[in-house]
Order: sequence, then C-alpha cells, then structure tokens
Amino acid sequence: MPLQGEYEPSPTSWVREQVAQYEASDGEQGGTFLDLPVIILTTKGVNSGKIRKMPLMRVAHNGSYAVAASNGGADQHPAWYHNVVAHPLVEVQDRAARQDMLARELHGEEKAKWWKRADATYPPFAEYRAGTGRSIPLFILEPVAEAH
Repeated sequence: MPLQGEYEPSPTSWVREQVAQYEASDGEQGGTFLDLPVIILTTKGVNSGKIRKMPLMRVAHNGSYAVAASNGGADQHPAWYHNVVAHPLVEVQDRAARQDMLARELHGEEKAKWWKRADATYPPFAEYRAGTGRSIPLFILEPVAEAH
C-alpha cells in the first residue's frame, strides 16, 4: 500500500464504527448501507497528511470503481473530496480485497455514463443531484497499473 502514515479515525462516530467493523471482518460486518454494498476508500489527508477512511457506495464496472462526492446531497463537498483532489493515489477495500488505485474526476459523456451506473446502484444519487445547487463530483478509481 503506497499510502503510509498515521491513521486518524473519523470524528464522525458512524463512519469510525463502520470502518472498524468492515476492516475487522473483511466487509462481512459493516459492508452495507441501506442493504447495499459499500467499499472503504482510504485517502491521505490534504491538511493533516494522516490516513483517512470512508465507507462509500460500491459502484463497480470492469475492475474500476466510481465514487460520488455527494455528501448526502449537502451543498458542500465532503472532506474526502479535497483529499482525493490533492492526493489521487488511494486504496479501495472491497470486502477482503485491497487495491491501490488512481482517482480521476469525470466530466462530460464519461461522467454521464458513470452516473447511470451509480444511479442504478444507489438511486438516491439522483435525488442528491436534484436537491443541491452544486455539481456533484464523480471520480473513477482505476487500478494503478492501468490508470492513465
């Protein structure tokens, strides 16, 4: 894993608890949100430099993942968004599998195509986009060896 440093658990209790359950059980516990599968995204903090972890909806296709910086439809980006922009090398844990990945923000037709996949996986994404004045960023996470 290229991300090295001190892990700082989230100050948000449900995030901290879900990450701990997920990691301790390879996703057997804490592996879902609203009965839908999640992954754990590991990033390097843009300000602290510490390792940060966040459960996010599992949107996968052909070995890549998409993550939506939806923040539940809030009007501001989630903290992890800034981490990924500053440090695009991330790790994804999908059940027991861990993989180094490179994040790239999507735009245009590619973003629209991945939004269709994301909406099919987790329908509230469409509601989040409709309910906020910001354009919700969508990233593709590609295996490091295949990223471009």
